Amino acid sequence: MRNFKFFLWIFIVFIIQTVVVSHIHILGAVPSLVMSYMICIVILENEFRNAVIISVICAAAMGALSGREFVVMTLAYTYSAVIVFSLRKRPAYISNFIKAVIWTFVVSAAVEILYFPIMTWSLSLDTVLYDALPSAVLNVIGAAVIYPILKRTMYKEEKKKLLIV
Repeated sequence: MRNFKFFLWIFIVFIIQTVVVSHIHILGAVPSLVMSYMICIVILENEFRNAVIISVICAAAMGALSGREFVVMTLAYTYSAVIVFSLRKRPAYISNFIKAVIWTFVVSAAVEILYFPIMTWSLSLDTVLYDALPSAVLNVIGAAVIYPILKRTMYKEEKKKLLIV
C-alpha cells in the first residue's frame, strides 16, 4: 500500500507540475514542484533506498519535463538526495518542516546555479539573481505546501507505530 501511495503522489505532483506550475513565470523563474516533493520525501523517509529511488524517478521526470539535459538532472537530483538524506538529522533541535524549507532553498539554488556553468561554461550574476534565487524561493513555497500534506497522508501511520512501540 505504501508503494502505491508513493506512485500516486509522484503522479499527482507530475500532473500539477505539467498542467499548472510549468506555466508560472515569476521574475523569469519557473518553480519545480518535483524538486520540492523530492526534498520533502528525503527529509521524511527513513529508508535510504526509497529516498534515492524516488529522487531518480523525480529526476527522470524533471529531465523530461524541463527540456534540460537528462543525465545532468538525474545526477543533480540523485546527489542532492544523498547529501540531504545524510545530513537531515543535524541539527536535532530543528523541526523537519524547517529543515525541508532550508534544504529546498539550498538544493534548488545550488542545482540552478551549477546547471548553467556545466552546460554553458559560463555563469553570470544575472543567472543567479534572476533565475536561481527566484526559482529557489518559489520551490520553498512549494515545499511549505507539500510538506504538511505529505506528512498527513504518507507518514501518519509511522507516527502511530512509533507511539505503540
